[in-house]
Amino acid sequence: MRVMRKQRRLDRNSALPRWLWLGILTTMVVGTGTVALTPPLAQVKQITPSLQVPKIFHLPRVPSLWHTLAGSCEIQVAGGPILFQKNAYLERPIASTTKIMTAYLTLEDKMMPLNRKVTITSQEVLNDRQGLLKADSEVPLSRGQVVSVQDLLWALMLPSADDAAWVLARAATDNHPARFIAAMNQQARQFHMDHTHYVDPDGVNHEGYSTAADLMILTQHVMKNPEFRLLVRTKTHKTAFGVLSNLNQLLWSYPGAIGVKTGWTPWAGSCLVFGATRVEHGSPLTVYGVVLGEPAFNPMFHDTAQLLNTAFHTSWSPLIHAGQTVLVLHIQRVLTTTTLALYAAKPLGAYDVGEDATLQWRLKKPGPAWHAGQILGYARINAKGWPESSWVPLKARTSYVMPWWAHL
Repeated sequence: MRVMRKQRRLDRNSALPRWLWLGILTTMVVGTGTVALTPPLAQVKQITPSLQVPKIFHLPRVPSLWHTLAGSCEIQVAGGPILFQKNAYLERPIASTTKIMTAYLTLEDKMMPLNRKVTITSQEVLNDRQGLLKADSEVPLSRGQVVSVQDLLWALMLPSADDAAWVLARAATDNHPARFIAAMNQQARQFHMDHTHYVDPDGVNHEGYSTAADLMILTQHVMKNPEFRLLVRTKTHKTAFGVLSNLNQLLWSYPGAIGVKTGWTPWAGSCLVFGATRVEHGSPLTVYGVVLGEPAFNPMFHDTAQLLNTAFHTSWSPLIHAGQTVLVLHIQRVLTTTTLALYAAKPLGAYDVGEDATLQWRLKKPGPAWHAGQILGYARINAKGWPESSWVPLKARTSYVMPWWAHL
């Protein structure tokens, strides 16, 4: 009896502490892959970031050298600042850039689906024959011909068919094109195009007018419509009228060109609303432009290409270099505090336009171990008034493995 009591005391004295048994069991369960539990001592209690670079950067203003032969011009970053203006608020004829609004209203009209069939009437044939710019922009129409709204839009926006504009206007309003023109002006008011007045759906009549600034407003709205974007960036397309080619030469000659519409009349001169997208300094950048009253059609495309080049070469300063430490994290656990330095994987910067830029960051919660070069966060620098830039990875400067006892 005395021997049994002695053995029980020995067993109790040799028993492992309860907390140690818990750690061993947790390790065993995790090791089997049954469940992933964070050991109590490894749990993160607090992360305190210490910024190693400025949060606010004060940018200089570095002017760009702009030149254009156009009578009126505006260049703007999509969703961002206006970079250049020349007589941008001067009211003047805008020729076939009028068709931007015609196409937009057609695409937004639920009664004008792309597969809707339209029958050409004798009135449209007569209008076609009397077109002032027949040799330049019409597609052949015949009485009784049945065409789709989609093909009419291709004809409208690629070879700039004036007759297609009138067919669409009549089809959308049950043969009352004046109602369509009224809708064009109503939409202009809603877009705050306060210096625009439409008198036709094709832009032939020189009594219609707008400004470079108003056409820029319109462009930023209509380019949000994916079907419109497809129309204006397409070089050629096969339709019921045959293979149609876009008159916008930038689509062939300028990398990243995305549209949007040409124009010409004797009163308006050569006109172009244009745009291009490129990746600059790690972030996509879209620039739109409007030129009105260019002296000649073909040279206009060289002029607008130079305007785009100037925009894309706006002075840009690297504010944080690749490999530079951006943040130091102090990671506090139950019994340990770890220091982790994060560096930028790529340069971060902003355009030198005289505005302040702000550093933003977001972090991943670090685990019990990480390796050098592992992505543990992201950062970017956004300049006031500019579109948000792309996130740049923040990587761990050194590797780290928690001590064995912290896993208990």
